[in-house]
Amino acid sequence: MKGMDQEAELILRLRQQDEHALKVLYERLSGNVYALALRMLKRGEDAEEVVQDAFVKLFDHAQRFDPSKGSARAYLYTIARNECRMRLRARSSRPRVATGVDVHVSDGFLAAPETGADPIDRITVERAFDGLEAIDIELLRAAFFEGYTHGDLAERLNLPLGTVKSRIRRALLKMRTSLEDA
Repeated sequence: MKGMDQEAELILRLRQQDEHALKVLYERLSGNVYALALRMLKRGEDAEEVVQDAFVKLFDHAQRFDPSKGSARAYLYTIARNECRMRLRARSSRPRVATGVDVHVSDGFLAAPETGADPIDRITVERAFDGLEAIDIELLRAAFFEGYTHGDLAERLNLPLGTVKSRIRRALLKMRTSLEDA
């Protein structure tokens, strides 16, 4: 498994029911999953449950992970986002849009200390956002941090669904290039 990162290798070990691999992944990523869930759900108790449910699903469905299609973190974050969306639907509410948040300011949404992310990682990601257009930043924030679906965003911003999907994909690719260069 040359070229595969350590987190991907740990998920692959989950396929053999390796509980130690789950423990290591939990120690590394639970804080970030909690921050994502808290941002989307606004309730600490719900965020804690999402963390637990996401790691249980990761353990149970490790065979679905394909390292050639994306990173281990992205796979786990997708599980967590889906858990959050189910909870939002269940309580019949939509996430609220944060007002007055400027992602270009150092105390923007990624720099909040409660995210649990490494400050260097947050700064690196914020710099990757710097190269994006304002609409793309809004789309990424709403889709990944606030729980909106592509359909919700198309309706909310009065854009065609295909445009929303294309802009998000191009923005992610641009960020990926920027992060790889960093």
